[in-house]
Amino acid sequence: MSKKNQKEAVYTATKNVLAENEVQFEDFTNIKDVMTDEIRQSVTSILIEGFRNEEIELKDTQENREKLADNSKMRSYVSGLVSNWYRKDKRFNGNIVYKAANPGSRAGQGDDQMKNLRLLKKQFEAEGKATTEIDEAIATRASEIKASKAKKIEVDLEAIPADLKETLGL
Repeated sequence: MSKKNQKEAVYTATKNVLAENEVQFEDFTNIKDVMTDEIRQSVTSILIEGFRNEEIELKDTQENREKLADNSKMRSYVSGLVSNWYRKDKRFNGNIVYKAANPGSRAGQGDDQMKNLRLLKKQFEAEGKATTEIDEAIATRASEIKASKAKKIEVDLEAIPADLKETLGL
């Protein structure tokens, strides 16, 4: 038996719970119009059971094994998952293309140096100190991270016009 991806699992569980509550997809344009705490709790419970029964895709990592073993962690994860797909899935959000509110705000999140620079900035701000140097260090580190993730691109300089190459000093 193949596992459902998380997006489809959220869709199916929500559709089934709505049908049980006699709510049809034609009855709303945005899931927020019909969502209640009871419906959301039912959807969450179905998804948790699906994860535990290995019916829904979840990478086999130590962190995910811990989630599966801890009810509160699993409930929190699934709650975020449901919110995510209610925002992003056009079947739930009124057929709107999702746009992140703060694109790039998570850049460097897994980087210890960036994390500590941001914490230092918060500390300085709380103490009323200037953060200019820290801001510069954060910008520099963000550039380094971005550069390390950039794909290596090879350009055929023979295909570039001579005057442009000369202008660019190539």
